[in-house]
Amino acid sequence: MIFLLMDTHDTSTITVTTMMRQLGAHPEWRARLRDQAAHLPDAPSLEQLDALESFDLVMKECLRLVPPVPVLARRSVKETEVLGVRVPADQPVAIMLHFSHHMPELWAQPEVFDPMRFSAERREDKVHRHAWAPFGGGVHKCLGMAFGGSEVKLILHQLLRRFDWTVDASYRDRLNYHSLPFPSDGQPVSLRRLERTSHT
Repeated sequence: MIFLLMDTHDTSTITVTTMMRQLGAHPEWRARLRDQAAHLPDAPSLEQLDALESFDLVMKECLRLVPPVPVLARRSVKETEVLGVRVPADQPVAIMLHFSHHMPELWAQPEVFDPMRFSAERREDKVHRHAWAPFGGGVHKCLGMAFGGSEVKLILHQLLRRFDWTVDASYRDRLNYHSLPFPSDGQPVSLRRLERTSHT
């Protein structure tokens, strides 16, 4: 039950929350996603969702800015050395995804929302094999990665069809990291229902 709640619910809601926050502050990207999905039916197929390139760019950037699981617990399988520090075999270690997702050595202006860093022309995530790892890596990569991505894109598709929203330009994130990251102030969003025609 804990696995179902945290790995198939909380991670998706954190990602949607981050996307709503960033899209609310960046109307050009909100319009771009809405336009790209305008031709889709109310219940698109997985193939149609997978073709939403701009959705992928925004989702990847939001997963970079706020990885739903910011720290991974692992155990060293053999003795090794990391930046001059000896790590004995069979020791618990913590992998700080949030830290690596914000390293200026890996990312250009890491605190800036910039989905195009994941575009085919730039691919900043390829500068290191673990630069972008919101789903973990190697044999422990999240099994629900594809399902979670489809779930998040479908939720955003429904939101964009039914609502427009904004986030005040002066708003600053107030994330609570006691467990998985969530906005401690409820993340204020100004939400407005869109008029829908019979064709949308």
